[in-house]
Amino acid sequence: PVFHGKNEIVFWVASRGHHADIGGISPGSMPPNSKRLVEEGTAIIAFKLVEKGVFQEDAITQLLTSDPSGGEQISGTRNLADNLSDLRAQVAANN
Repeated sequence: PVFHGKNEIVFWVASRGHHADIGGISPGSMPPNSKRLVEEGTAIIAFKLVEKGVFQEDAITQLLTSDPSGGEQISGTRNLADNLSDLRAQVAANN
């Protein structure tokens, strides 16, 4: 949040990123032959990436590496280290 004075929240900031590979039916992002969202890779509806100043690496790793289809053998991320670095950079952009 952005504060006015010590206690008044005047607005919230966020950054949105497009990551090169978050899993899916083929390497890269947004394969042209995907027909369903799960085929494009991990879809995160809501997730608190930083809680009380701590980057939630274990939880985001679980989301990124799990099969997004829930059992159809669709790949999670193929490059976790890059995803984690990109997410940390996004967090830093808001501080």
